This record gives sequence, C-alpha cells and structure tokens, in this order.
Amino acid sequence: MLATRALRATAVAAVAGAVLAVSGCATADTAAVVDGHRITEAEAQEAAAQIREVQPDSGLETSGAVQSLVMAQFINQVAEKSGKALADSAARTAVPQLQDPAPSTLELVKASLAFNQMTEGEKAQAVDLARKADITVNPRYGVFKPSGSALFESSAPNWIKADTSTPEPDPLAPQN
Repeated sequence: MLATRALRATAVAAVAGAVLAVSGCATADTAAVVDGHRITEAEAQEAAAQIREVQPDSGLETSGAVQSLVMAQFINQVAEKSGKALADSAARTAVPQLQDPAPSTLELVKASLAFNQMTEGEKAQAVDLARKADITVNPRYGVFKPSGSALFESSAPNWIKADTSTPEPDPLAPQN
C-alpha cells in the first residue's frame, strides 16, 4: 500500500513537471523565455514602474514591458553589430531621475535609444531575429505570433466571456 502511494505520488510529480516543461514558463515568476533566457515577472514589473517614474505619460504596464524586454534583446544585438549599441553608463545618463535603475530598465533604455538610431533595414533585422527565435510568453502577458504582421497580441483572460446574446424584451416594460 505504501509502495503504491509512493509510485502514485512520483507519477503525479512527473506529469506536473512535464506539463510545466511543455508550457515553457516553468515557474510562477516567468513572464517570458527567449532562447532559454528567462524574463521574470518581477523584472518586467520593476522596469515598467521605473519607466513610468521617468516618463509618467508612457503608460507602460507589465505586459508592454514583457514584450519590450523580449524585443530589446534583438534590438540591442543588431545595435551592437552595427556599432550603435549603448553602454549601461549611457543608459543611466538617459534616466538621471533613477538612483539605481534595474538591469531590465537599462536594457529597455538602451534598446529604445538604439532603436531611434537604427535604419529601417536594421529594425527589420531585429524583427527577423525575433521571428526566428524560440520565444514563449506567459499568456498573462500576451501571445507571441512570429508569422503575423504584429509580433505580439494581447490575450484576453479566459474567465471573461462576452455576452453576445440578444436580450429578450421585458413584457412589463412601458411601451413608447
């Protein structure tokens, strides 16, 4: 009996592990995985908060920060190849309001500044790199669509259902 319970517990643990591995976001704090590099929810939240502190009208929320952090990797890679990459010190200079910017914030700032200096061809290279990459986004923060015209789509929470039915007229309502 004890051996059966142990075997059953092992099987349940194996199945749970397999489900998490297949999902691509194996921990609760994973917002995205890009070619094996994990972007955590905490990193995205901190970057979004710091960007809003510097630029309150940016409206950057965590989902946008996740998508921007995914793309920052490719933008910074192309910028480095083209000689337009920025150092962390240059990114810090661009956000003097922040005493201690997070590494994720610095990545976003470097990508934003580099993107503004890139040619259309270089921007297309960054998008092409993203399309070829192995990217998994936690559905909470959107959906990555490598073959679509937009690389990211917002995801609607599956617990919210739109009421598409036509209401029946109330027979007791006053008629005009």
